Amino acid sequence: MAARSDPPRVGRHDDEHLRRFLAARTRGDAAEMRRWWDELVIDFFDRMDGFVSVAHKGRLDHHEHELAVQMSMARFSERLISTYEGVSMGELVNACRTLARGICIDVQRAEARGHKGAASFDAGWSADAEERPTPSWEADEAWHRLERAQRGAEVRDFLDWALPQIAEDRRRVLELSFEGASIPEICAEVGISEANAYQRRARAFKDLKRLKERYDA
Repeated sequence: MAARSDPPRVGRHDDEHLRRFLAARTRGDAAEMRRWWDELVIDFFDRMDGFVSVAHKGRLDHHEHELAVQMSMARFSERLISTYEGVSMGELVNACRTLARGICIDVQRAEARGHKGAASFDAGWSADAEERPTPSWEADEAWHRLERAQRGAEVRDFLDWALPQIAEDRRRVLELSFEGASIPEICAEVGISEANAYQRRARAFKDLKRLKERYDA
């Protein structure tokens, strides 16, 4: 019997998870696709944090950055699984970079909503770093600080409401992540393995996504 079309086995666990996802997609096995895509969600958390940082290059403050990561991971988990048509890790990485950039623009637009110079925000995102013009909002630092504080307050209000509803083991990992702790630091603080820390954090962000939908309703 002819061998099933399947990308070659590789050593890294994220490549292996993608290989298994692609094999399940070829077979049309939705349950297995979901299983291995969830593993990729965990694999990509730290990468997505980096993609978001590169995309906004300091335009977003800490709370906006965390919101952008949360939204990017939710979009990766729930939507990219059905729209991703690539067959390689490189293509998936590029899809995530594009996703992160779009989310960062959305978050910055939300911050700029109502500001008279909001239309100029998009211009800088399409240029290379060397060519990118200075955003007009930098000329109005007082307004920016006010908007940033208001946005931060909105995020804090949501987190104050949402975090108590998340299971304690996941909540502690999430709180440490928001404080800027690395995975090794989380492992040392909570006393869990890296795999467990990644899993708890990914699941906590899924919980946050569901709670955000309820919060906004």
